[in-house]
Amino acid sequence: MAQSDPEPAPAADSGDTSKAELNGKAELDGTAPDQPPAESTDTAAAAEAEPEETPEEKARRMVRTFLWTCGWLTVLAGAFLLSDIAQSQKPFGVVGWLSVVLTYLCLAALVAGYFLCALDKATLRTRLLGRFDLFQLSTVVVVVAVVFGLLIPTSHKAALALALPWALTYWMYGTDRTKPPTDADPAT
Repeated sequence: MAQSDPEPAPAADSGDTSKAELNGKAELDGTAPDQPPAESTDTAAAAEAEPEETPEEKARRMVRTFLWTCGWLTVLAGAFLLSDIAQSQKPFGVVGWLSVVLTYLCLAALVAGYFLCALDKATLRTRLLGRFDLFQLSTVVVVVAVVFGLLIPTSHKAALALALPWALTYWMYGTDRTKPPTDADPAT
């Protein structure tokens, strides 16, 4: 039985290797060697049509992505907590059921806050009650949710999982600092 050679024989040398390479490329692209491929002109036209994002727009898009992530992580923590409640063999007393209700009210408030920020309806620095902004109030809500989540007679992992979305918002809140007013005011 005859075996085929694994490497094809080199093509006959025509003397000008650059023209042979161009002809091979032209045959693959379906264009003439002197013209650029059609793809490069189409992508260049598309790049000219779309304005390039500024760094501020990119940062805002990244913040929105993180806020959506925080909202969905909070929903997931609520789902895991509900799963723990449904699978629990321990009896729930009045404190347990009150903790469930308060924890889910806090989760609903957190999810609403994260989604409002992700939809650009509010920011983490939006003032809600006097001098307290959304992030500061959401911190209180997270603490209340975790404390009451720990009072539920189930595994405490889901209640503690609320710390991850809060930690992401804490990071975003810290990176979005406004510049303090300067003391050198020309009007005074």
